[in-house]
Amino acid sequence: MIFKKLFVHPKYPENLARLFQLAYNLWWTWDFKAMNLFYRIDPRLFREVNHNPVRFLLSLPREKIEALSNDKGFLFELEEVGQRFEEYLKYVTALEGENGRQYGFGQNDVIAYFLMEFGLHESIPIYGGGLGVLAGDFLKSASDMGVPVVGLGLLYKFGYFTQRVNINGEQEEVLLEFENHLIPIKELYAPNGELAHIIVKILGEEVEVKLWQVEVGKVRLILLDTDLEDNPPHLRDITDELYVADREKRIQQELVLGLGGGKAIDLLGLVPRVYHLNDGHCAFVIIWRLKKLMKEKGLSFPLARAIIRASTVFTTHTPVMAGNENFKTELAKKYLEPEIQELGLSFDQISDLGFVEKKSDVFWLPALAIRFSRYVNAVSPQHRQTSRKMWASLFPQKPLPEIPIDYVPNGVHISWISEQFSDIFNRYLGPDYRRYGQKEEIWKHIYDIPDEEIWKAHCREKDILSAFIRRELVDNAAAGGYSQAKILKRAQALNPEYLTIVFAKRFAHYKRATLILEDQERLKKILTHPQKPVQLIFAGKAHPADQSGKDMIKEIIHFARDYEVEDRVIFVENYDINIARHLVWGADVWLNTPAKDMEASGTSGMKAAMNGVLNLSVLEGWWREGFNGKNGWAITAGQFSGRSDLREVAEANQIYNLLEEDITELYYNRNKAGIPEKWVTMMKESMCAVCDKFNINTTLDTYLKKSYLPSIKESKKIQKSDYKLLKQAMAEEEELLKHWAAVEITHFATDIDKKNHISAGDAVNAECRVLLGQASPEIFSTELFYLYNNNRDFKIIPMQLKEKKNGEAHYTCSFEIEGYGLQNINARIRPANAVVKDLHPELIKWKD
Repeated sequence: MIFKKLFVHPKYPENLARLFQLAYNLWWTWDFKAMNLFYRIDPRLFREVNHNPVRFLLSLPREKIEALSNDKGFLFELEEVGQRFEEYLKYVTALEGENGRQYGFGQNDVIAYFLMEFGLHESIPIYGGGLGVLAGDFLKSASDMGVPVVGLGLLYKFGYFTQRVNINGEQEEVLLEFENHLIPIKELYAPNGELAHIIVKILGEEVEVKLWQVEVGKVRLILLDTDLEDNPPHLRDITDELYVADREKRIQQELVLGLGGGKAIDLLGLVPRVYHLNDGHCAFVIIWRLKKLMKEKGLSFPLARAIIRASTVFTTHTPVMAGNENFKTELAKKYLEPEIQELGLSFDQISDLGFVEKKSDVFWLPALAIRFSRYVNAVSPQHRQTSRKMWASLFPQKPLPEIPIDYVPNGVHISWISEQFSDIFNRYLGPDYRRYGQKEEIWKHIYDIPDEEIWKAHCREKDILSAFIRRELVDNAAAGGYSQAKILKRAQALNPEYLTIVFAKRFAHYKRATLILEDQERLKKILTHPQKPVQLIFAGKAHPADQSGKDMIKEIIHFARDYEVEDRVIFVENYDINIARHLVWGADVWLNTPAKDMEASGTSGMKAAMNGVLNLSVLEGWWREGFNGKNGWAITAGQFSGRSDLREVAEANQIYNLLEEDITELYYNRNKAGIPEKWVTMMKESMCAVCDKFNINTTLDTYLKKSYLPSIKESKKIQKSDYKLLKQAMAEEEELLKHWAAVEITHFATDIDKKNHISAGDAVNAECRVLLGQASPEIFSTELFYLYNNNRDFKIIPMQLKEKKNGEAHYTCSFEIEGYGLQNINARIRPANAVVKDLHPELIKWKD
């Protein structure tokens, strides 16, 4: 039998209305007073429903609701929290006040932030890992800072898989459906008062898409859902699973996100000034924007592309080529050609912009996004270098340092700071620390906090972690059918007095979770040292198709059994935001061991460091800049080894040496009050360094300065006078392309050869001759390109036209030498018009 679902809203006393209002706005997840309201009602039930306030309130018996409505103490606290919430919503930030108008945001202007996953809270399981959690932190920061961001994503019926580990240590994946009406999201209504639905066409079939909304403080997340009765089964299941393995289903998901996300923006009357695309999954929003500009406004493809580029930010989060979203070209053509033909274009005109190295068999979505984005960034300096190498073929005439991929460092939200440390920060830093990013004058007060308070708070978090992990182990063992003896043994695992090391992240081969197991006999001695015992906690999911990741989980569990250390080597199943929260609060050391050049950023270590946890990590991703020699330890022994096997042995041995000689010594070296003074000093250094430099508010502020505000300014500039500047640029483009093939630099020389030696500050004169034929010199920019500082930095020196005779132009310039060592110079010519230059990065000619 098939029943029609309906949701009946509960009736509740009027004086509890604010409690239900709070449940539907995730602001409560980063305000402990609000969170504790729910714990006060029934802490056991609140934990049982995984801190889902909606399910929690709907699970309360009528008698409990009535009792709360008559509980004067509870009502007083509810009123107090309600006022805090109202004050938060009314607080006017620099971007929201009159001064904010200078930034170019109108009342209805927004930044549209597209992503496949959002990790806001464990009760909304539509995230897979760190990328989704980063997006959740980003929305929370946008709310705190008053930046008008609207998130757009998909609402998955099953979310990401639920992980179970059987008695043999093998990962099993379970898909558990969650009911949308029982989590903190709401059905969205269109401006006409009706439930918000849109239609997306896929291969000629109409897919009905329902819109939902998550309130995140002052901002919101719009989620698209195809699980509707009116859709046939093969379309209804589009939004079933996050990162579904089926390639046809995946491209359907991304079409719903891109085309449907655009239509949702239209339906809701939003006016995005900036479109921020995260990874290639979101690239199809470009197709929707082309439709808007070409079909509705009648603009040409070059004009539309220029407009899209000026208002698009693309962030790549992936450090390896294979991890970037791509489809076989025939599959991409099957789904995209009908959409592209509506624009009067051929599939080849778009597909060429998704090819890499002119290989036409694979269509790369990040390549398409990069070619339609003026502002492209990686997420750390190291990742910028990796990304420039990865996408260098898109800019064939540009030297590596000039490839237009910048970086914006990732960060984490202050909601990851534990309640213990939040209270301490409020007292010593003042509550406004929550609204700031990089502001040393605030964060330096961490050093003023007495050691006793830091250590007491940390020990309390360790107690909480131990109790939490034991509950998880017992519950999972009972669900897995373990014997009573094994369940009892799990209930006695962990000792909060022991040095606790945590490795918690996705189990992928390159993250090397089992590096610390390289010498298992030596590791056991470290773990079971009679005076300086150590315990290890692992958590993380392996992708269902990643057997090597699953094997690592099995290896850890078998090591614990074989060496009889199951009480101090723990694997926690089904890693989610709740488990992560407890781990970053209660760990002593955060272990991070990715392979060389395989970590784009990593944010779990940042969350831990905010709570005084010390990182033990290879110098990859954020730790390259985060490590200062006083806030943790760097694993460097394998840096210069060309062989991965030798590198792993060297790095594992360094981990053991550090544990035996430094880390355990520092941790167990206590003063008369039982406080490890040197350890606490490092904890303060860890907190201060990360809260200041790797705060998500700093990340958002950097996006504003590097991308969002320049994008808004540029978009307004090119839209003036019916796109007059763009139309002039298109005319120049036509003229330039007519002559480009014949243009050639025939001569380039400097007076360096006339000098005995050169050093910093010396003046150098240069000249070149360019064959222009009948072309006007005004449409070209002739430059001297100067690479220095070991080819890491460059200068572009404009060359001045001296004369043009018989179709040949003579240019000169002078410049000063920078630094020392081997350097490189050459002359080049490219379009003079900034728009043409931006649209055609390939139009560069150098002196051969």
